[in-house]
Amino acid sequence: MRILVIGAGRTGAKVLKQLKKNPSIEIVTADPRQEHYAVEKGIIDKVDIREALTPLTLEVVLEQARPDLVLLAMATEDMGLGKSPGIEILAEALKEELSALSRVPVIEVARMRW
Repeated sequence: MRILVIGAGRTGAKVLKQLKKNPSIEIVTADPRQEHYAVEKGIIDKVDIREALTPLTLEVVLEQARPDLVLLAMATEDMGLGKSPGIEILAEALKEELSALSRVPVIEVARMRW
């Protein structure tokens, strides 16, 4: 199974660490940010796709990654949408639209405290 993990920050790092326990899972990562917690901590060597995930770029990212499953592991503040009031509503709508447009299952991973 090939899984695309969107987000290499703290939440994404926890997801990646768990997925790496199963060597039969092929992991592809995507994160448009410059700094990646998962790379800094040595969980992954690099982020595979640096494209921002939006409804306009979704098809390109899916074509590059060719996943069987997408895990959205990026916090709202990491999506590059700013900090304006109501940004949470915009971020939630964006995540729902991405899920609806995707041809493969998309699961949002909430922040975890492990």
